Amino acid sequence: MKTKFILTAIATVFSVSAFAQVPASNPVDQVKQDNKEIHRDNKDIRKDKRDISKDQKELAEDRQARNAAQRAENRDIKNGNLAGAEKMEKRREHEQHEINHDKHDLNKDKNNLHKDRKDRNNDVKQRNKDAAQIK
Repeated sequence: MKTKFILTAIATVFSVSAFAQVPASNPVDQVKQDNKEIHRDNKDIRKDKRDISKDQKELAEDRQARNAAQRAENRDIKNGNLAGAEKMEKRREHEQHEINHDKHDLNKDKNNLHKDRKDRNNDVKQRNKDAAQIK
């Protein structure tokens, strides 16, 4: 049963990808198809920009929380409250872990944005090449 399902899924993927790569019959249809791809790429770029903005905001908030925990830890050490200082140290370490995670997400989103822009530029070049064939 599982192998039948897997084979059906693979066959579907190949048929869909083969169907999607059928060249358009005339240059006008090809330009329209290229414009759709450019539109999809622009949509992906806008989404990536939103993700980057969100990650930068989270990163700033986590840094503020980490810095506040560090100040509280320093204050507790100064006052001789070692138990409170240990508690603040754990909180600060947790915040630093979140910062590292946010920085990783931010870098992934920036790489994805770069890839999407590169794809869009390639699609624009292809669209312009196809449009030059229209007479």
